[in-house]
Amino acid sequence: MYHLDHILVCLDISDMDESLIRYSDFLVEKLKPQTITFLHVMKTYDIPKEILEAYPHLDKPISGVVEEELREKIDTLLTRKNETKVIIKVSEGLTADTILQYTRKNNISLTLMGKKIGYEGRGGIVRKVISIIPSSVLLISETTYPKIKQVLVRMDFNKMSELALRMAMELRELTGAGITCHHVYKLPLKFFPHNDPEKDPKLLKHVDQFSRKEYKKFLQKYKLNAAEISFSNSLDPESNEANILYKEALTIGADIILLGSKIKSELTNIIIDSTSEKLAATEKNIPVLIVKDRKQTTNFLEALFK
Repeated sequence: MYHLDHILVCLDISDMDESLIRYSDFLVEKLKPQTITFLHVMKTYDIPKEILEAYPHLDKPISGVVEEELREKIDTLLTRKNETKVIIKVSEGLTADTILQYTRKNNISLTLMGKKIGYEGRGGIVRKVISIIPSSVLLISETTYPKIKQVLVRMDFNKMSELALRMAMELRELTGAGITCHHVYKLPLKFFPHNDPEKDPKLLKHVDQFSRKEYKKFLQKYKLNAAEISFSNSLDPESNEANILYKEALTIGADIILLGSKIKSELTNIIIDSTSEKLAATEKNIPVLIVKDRKQTTNFLEALFK
């Protein structure tokens, strides 16, 4: 089972921070981690000597001012500390690189980030971080209400699906949430003669039988107890898995979507599968938890950057 003992929350001194801290308060109550770190990464500022001489008050470290501001907000909004150690850290440097190094050095198991809908920001940092970070990543929007009562798990019948389902089962133990696994059966239209395969009852019956058979084999292979876990499936003739999963999550009232993500390398770029990236898009406001295999990801990065 997963142990989400060390949580990292990435703040950026925007209105999004309040949503992240409130959700962190919920996570502390439910997960009871050993540590939770609030990290803000500043751009490196090099103030010219002439300006410092003219405005000596600027010599006060900006990081200290920012840390004081964050501490005041966190002390107000983080009410359920329990026995969790709270760390507030302000660093200077490149945002994505700093977050990556912190998660690697401090054995972070879960990183919480915001995907902005109404606020400024295009999510470039988020896309880069979720590609390279070794920890699992939870993305929330500013409209997210902190609760986990229903979980949707992307089911591909592979090792990464096993990791996602085990994470969901851990969340169920901690929150009492219900779990639904959903398999999206991919069927490219160019290989199928019908104009609308989603209305073909014979095809849909085949998809359902195939999916349930594979699901049963999956559970046996990974020795998973699926008691009280629902399973459903749907057809994807247009390579639009992310939208299908998102609509399914809306249908069942899911508070979070879980999917295992295996990274791969394309020349000098590290990329994650397109479904993970699309579900991380700002217009999809259901929280997304991208489950990583920390050991695999760390080994991959070490091999790549030798």
